[in-house]
Amino acid sequence: MSEELLQTQPHTLGRYVYYVLGATTLSQLKRQRIIHVQIPAHLASKKPDGLIVSPNSAVKAVIEYKNPSELSSAKKRDTAINQEIEVAKSLCKLLIVTDGEQSFWINALTGEEITDRDGSKLKVFSAKKILEGDLTQEQIFELEELLDQIDFSLSEISNTIAAPSLLDPSPLAKAIWQTIWINTGKEPEKCLYNVVELFVFKFLSDVGVLKSHNNFDSVYSVKRSASDRDALKHYAHTCRRDIRELFPKGEDGTTIINGTIFVNEKGEPNMAQARLFGEVLDHLQAYAEKYGSFRHIQREFKTRLYESFLRQEAGVRFLGQFFTPRNVVRAIVEMSPAKDLKQGARICDPFCGVGGFLMETIADNPHIYQEFEPKNGIVNPRITLVGYDKGTDEKEDERTIILAKANMLIYFSDLLSKYNSREHLKAFSQGAFNRVFTLLRSNLGTFAKIDDEPFDLILTNPPYVTSGSYSLKRAVEEEGLASHYTSGGRGTESLALEWIVRHLVEGGHAFVVVPDGLLNQSAMLDFLKKRCIIRAIVSLPARTFYSTPKKTYILVLKHKRKSENSQLEPVFTYLVSEIGETRDAKRFKILQNDLVEATALYSQFNASPTHFQQTSSRCKLVPFAEFSAKSHWLVERWWTEQERLELGLADETSEASEEEFHGTIAELQAHLSSLSVGAKLHTSTGRFLEVYLSDERYFQLAIGKRVLLKNRAEAGIPVYSANVTVPFGYIEKSNITDFSRPSLLWGIDGNFDWGFIPENKPFASTDHCGVLYVINSEILPKYVYYELRATKNQYGFDRTYRANLANIKEAVRIRVPIDREGNFDLDAQQQIVQRYESLDRTRNVILDKLEELARMQVVVDLYQSE
Repeated sequence: MSEELLQTQPHTLGRYVYYVLGATTLSQLKRQRIIHVQIPAHLASKKPDGLIVSPNSAVKAVIEYKNPSELSSAKKRDTAINQEIEVAKSLCKLLIVTDGEQSFWINALTGEEITDRDGSKLKVFSAKKILEGDLTQEQIFELEELLDQIDFSLSEISNTIAAPSLLDPSPLAKAIWQTIWINTGKEPEKCLYNVVELFVFKFLSDVGVLKSHNNFDSVYSVKRSASDRDALKHYAHTCRRDIRELFPKGEDGTTIINGTIFVNEKGEPNMAQARLFGEVLDHLQAYAEKYGSFRHIQREFKTRLYESFLRQEAGVRFLGQFFTPRNVVRAIVEMSPAKDLKQGARICDPFCGVGGFLMETIADNPHIYQEFEPKNGIVNPRITLVGYDKGTDEKEDERTIILAKANMLIYFSDLLSKYNSREHLKAFSQGAFNRVFTLLRSNLGTFAKIDDEPFDLILTNPPYVTSGSYSLKRAVEEEGLASHYTSGGRGTESLALEWIVRHLVEGGHAFVVVPDGLLNQSAMLDFLKKRCIIRAIVSLPARTFYSTPKKTYILVLKHKRKSENSQLEPVFTYLVSEIGETRDAKRFKILQNDLVEATALYSQFNASPTHFQQTSSRCKLVPFAEFSAKSHWLVERWWTEQERLELGLADETSEASEEEFHGTIAELQAHLSSLSVGAKLHTSTGRFLEVYLSDERYFQLAIGKRVLLKNRAEAGIPVYSANVTVPFGYIEKSNITDFSRPSLLWGIDGNFDWGFIPENKPFASTDHCGVLYVINSEILPKYVYYELRATKNQYGFDRTYRANLANIKEAVRIRVPIDREGNFDLDAQQQIVQRYESLDRTRNVILDKLEELARMQVVVDLYQSE
């Protein structure tokens, strides 16, 4: 590292940082990962005066300072520019040559001066104001926006900044979405899918993928010359079918479009919606006439396309489950080591939704984006990206992964404009859309996807508001996957995090959004400490997410290598107050975005954890010994009350709007309505046979062995004691040798509770735990479990009248349904089991909703318009 870099502190400019240089070579900058591009050998010793760089080491501008005399004439100015243009061109699109009083903003691709949209020169670049901290937040915001516009606009044929009319598509999105929603009354998410399909249609038309006979102009021409009905027929029979042929389905059966308002499931036009289709065409045409085509879609259009729909007045809660706010996604991607990954690396979002994490990773890292450029007619990226989403055979469940593929198509607008032959489009489907995103058609979704090849990087926001996690864990056990989920954590989020950790390579990183409940589970924290280096925890403010006010965190993990038995480095913690947008349904952009500082500071910490100096009151480095001793990882509680007050952080509550409150009530009512008494059991005779547990023709009972506290281990075989629902601890060797059958456990002391262990799952039992085996094949173990659980209170077992072997054999019996011949009725047993399972699922959903309501602080919006 050069002496200059050791002494120089980068200056924050919104999302970017500004380095004052002059004595540091490009090769030194490359070695320190301040820049990421390949440097030509003959330029390696060049020393730029200044750089503006994004957190992922993408250079946005090269700054060169000159004396006023060097820029005093046109000839001298041209000489000064020509001296630096090659260095700038090797790094980025923008060269700024300045003497402090005048500045020349140069397109490094052409060597020509950049002009604004009206043909005027750009303003003076003032390094002095940046260094002295004299720029206001508004000026920093303006400079950040200008750099983004320049990066998008410049090319080898254009030196003019393009109009930013497409930066925010919300007016068009709102107009189309509301038109469809009001006219059809369909669920908001169904309206969204159809809007996205028509956006894709217009986009493919404007970039030249769809030709004159089947593009948007051809459909609109039919509308004007004939009728809305004829236009819809032309779209359904010609244009839409061609899109599906150009972009074939993947192995999961999904492609890039699947709206079902204007066409039916067979793709035939829904003539009842012809007039509405014509209205939507008018919206798209009017927008194109005012703002131009979709050919040059700016990044903000791509990244915020779906979020625009979340600002609508209906369906925010439901749609929000598929989206992570873009500022959070961008911060996580910039914090991640994606920029350092080489060919052969594997990146995954196991709960991808509409694919935001993977798309931002591609967009933020040019070397990954370039991997998707066709070579010899084939798209075969050498860095693997994988996104999974849960679905079933129902068409409704396909739509999220279809949105992800459509999202990727829009991100690749430049590539599709350049490579738009039928062969190339099919190559994109095979090597990009269908290869990256996969719909997993099972109730377990990702939890049943056990990949043989692990990942170098996992970026994800897994489900944690899903009800019925108990049923999910039961399904995991029934699928024989319990050996992959042994942490003992609670809730869906614990299953997700365990999947993530187990699918990382040694040294691999995971950046995961987790809820507060997970960071308060001792079993889960122990699991993470044993297997991972805990790199960082970033506390996000309440209401960061659209669909829930739940408190969340960014958890950063690195899978331990075999040589890493313990963690020596401290843990980076940070408190975020604002994320750059209002935390309500409107999501308006605001100036304060603490994620920017969090990202910049984490990048510095990541480069040298032991030498990092914290300079922000929002940031604390916690020595791992102190961190490991904490009973929870809710890091904001580690700041004193006075420190939180100074940061403007009050104690956060789970606020909810009236709409969110009533939405939760509606969901609860729906579940209550679905809970019916149910049909009567249809046994052959309606008769039952009473069977005692002491009957050795049907059952086998045993008591475990004593286990001392000192004999317990940190991992191994779970051992159960009086509490048969949670392991007492772990031991190395079990007292049981045969696990081929399901096992029923009961607690000898206390309330006579019962537990169920599926077959082939090793466990051990203490002398306070009984084990029951069903040895008759005509009796279902699960039926016995539910019957014993339902009748446990009738025997009066407690700590005085203990449920030991003698008392169990004397008193406990169950009723088993029999058929007309007096044989055990397996069908009737299965019916009863299914009803119990259904009741359990419904009960868990209701309890989850009641807990959510109990946490809510409902806030009335006094300024809500009619």
